[in-house]
Amino acid sequence: MAEWATLPTDILVLIAERIDFFEDFVNLCVVCKSWQLVTSILGKSRTLPPRFPWVMLTDIAEQNYPIVTKDMDSIDMLVKEVEKNEYIEGMHNRRFYSFSTSKIYEFELPEATRKKCLGVSYGWLLTIDYDLQINILHPFTRQQIGMPPLLSFKNQPEYHEDYKPQEVVNFFVSKAVMSSNPYNTSNIDCIIVAIYGVCRILAFARPGDEVWTDICGPSNYYSDVVYYKENFYAVDYCGVVVVCDINDVNGPKTTPVARFSDERAVDQKYLVELSGFLLLVIRFRGGVDFGDEEDVDRPCYYTTGFSIFALEECPGDGSSNNYPYKMTKVESLGDESLFIGYNTSVSVLSSKYVKANCIYFSDDDSELSFSEPYGGGHDTGIFDVESGSITLHYASKFMSHLTPPIWFI
Repeated sequence: MAEWATLPTDILVLIAERIDFFEDFVNLCVVCKSWQLVTSILGKSRTLPPRFPWVMLTDIAEQNYPIVTKDMDSIDMLVKEVEKNEYIEGMHNRRFYSFSTSKIYEFELPEATRKKCLGVSYGWLLTIDYDLQINILHPFTRQQIGMPPLLSFKNQPEYHEDYKPQEVVNFFVSKAVMSSNPYNTSNIDCIIVAIYGVCRILAFARPGDEVWTDICGPSNYYSDVVYYKENFYAVDYCGVVVVCDINDVNGPKTTPVARFSDERAVDQKYLVELSGFLLLVIRFRGGVDFGDEEDVDRPCYYTTGFSIFALEECPGDGSSNNYPYKMTKVESLGDESLFIGYNTSVSVLSSKYVKANCIYFSDDDSELSFSEPYGGGHDTGIFDVESGSITLHYASKFMSHLTPPIWFI
C-alpha cells in the first residue's frame, strides 16, 4: 500500500481523469491522503454522473411543512416559513437514494433548496428558484451555470395581483434535456431544450444566453424531448414525433417524422434511445381523474401500464401518412431497462441493481399532482414489460408539490 501512496502526482491525476462515475471518484478520495490531495487538485472539474440512476428525494425544507405545502393558494408561505428556520441543521441538505448500495446519501446543497428540479443528464440538474432564476447545477460539486431566467421565455401567462409569476415555478417548465456535458464542450455546443408553458412549447438556450428561443412548428403540447444522434427529437400528446432544426436559416423549427395516433391524447408519452433505436413509450393511467369512479378508494391517478414502439425508417414514402418513419411494436427491452420521469429518458443495461426488461417510472405529471393534498410522488414504480406487473420502488413514499422524487442520472 505504501508504494501506491507514493505514486507521482501526475500519474495519479491521469488515473483520476479516467474515472467515469461519481462513486468511483469518491472511492479514489478515501484510499489515502496523497490520493485525496490529487482529487482536490482536480476539484470541481470532475462533474460526473452516478454509475446507476439515483433517486433525488423531496426537499427536506418542504417535508418539514406539509400543512403549508397543502395550501397551494398561499404557496409563498412555504418560502417565508422556511426562511424563519434558515439555520436549522440539515435544512439546506438534499438526500439521494442509491440502488447500488441501498443507502441514502445526504449532501449540503443550498443551491437546490426550495427550487423546482429537473434531471437533464450527465449528472446535472436544472433548477428554477422562486426568484425565477434558472441554473444548471451539479449537486456533487455544487457548480452552477446560469441560464436565461423564467421570464425570458416568449410565451408567458397573464400575471395579475392574484396570480404571481412565483406560482408557476412548480409547473411552468415540465422537461429539460441537455445535448452535452457543459464542462466537456463549449457553450455553443451545449444546448438545453425545454418544454414550457401552458401549451407545452419547445424552446432552447445555451449557457450564457439572455433569452430562451422558441422552436416553431405545427405541433404544441409536447410531452417529451430527447437528444438522439446529434439532434433533438420531441413527441406531442397526439403521438406526432418531430425533429428539431435550431440552425434553420428561417429560424428554429420542427419537422414531423412519425405519427402514432391510435392512443388517447391524454396518455403521457416519452422518447428514449435503446441500442441505437429511438423508442416511443406510452404511459397509461387510471383513477378518478380519468373517469374511473370505482377507484374512489385509490389515489386520484396511478399508472396502469405501458406500451413501447420503435421508430423504423420506411423505404421510399413507405407509410400511408407519408412520414419517413413508422412505428413498430416492441415486446421486450432485452437486457436493458428504461428510466422515465422528470428527467432525460434513458436506457440502462441491467445488473444486479437494475432489473432487466423493466420501466422504472416516477411521478411526473404536475397538472395531476397540483390537486393532490400533498403533491406528487405516489405514482412511482417498476413496470415489468414481460408480465405487465407493477411493483413499488423506494421513492414511492415521498410527496411534494415542488419536486417529487426524480431520477438523477
